[in-house]
Amino acid sequence: MATDWSGLEKRLEQAIGAEPGLDRDLAAAFAVAEAPFTASVADCRALVGAALPGMKLHLGYGASGMFPYASLSGKGLYVVSEAPTVPLAILRSLVAAETTRGRSAPPAA
Repeated sequence: MATDWSGLEKRLEQAIGAEPGLDRDLAAAFAVAEAPFTASVADCRALVGAALPGMKLHLGYGASGMFPYASLSGKGLYVVSEAPTVPLAILRSLVAAETTRGRSAPPAA
């Protein structure tokens, strides 16, 4: 079954912290072992490396200094996302990048 990337994007936009159900769905979407992605920066960084090898991940805080952001760049893509937590910012950018790649990919034959 195809992954509902748009649905994952919406769920990540609504998330405010750790969500084990979302962690399970992310693992399934990226075909990796389950991990506490929504709570762990290290697990998110590993997921980005596995899902989008060669992409550059940059973390920081927005101009207000209140919310973290994560940007992913490379391979013709640039995505930046803010979130209440660093893991969620990384995941929002990762899923947005995957959604963008899917839209620009040629149709399956």
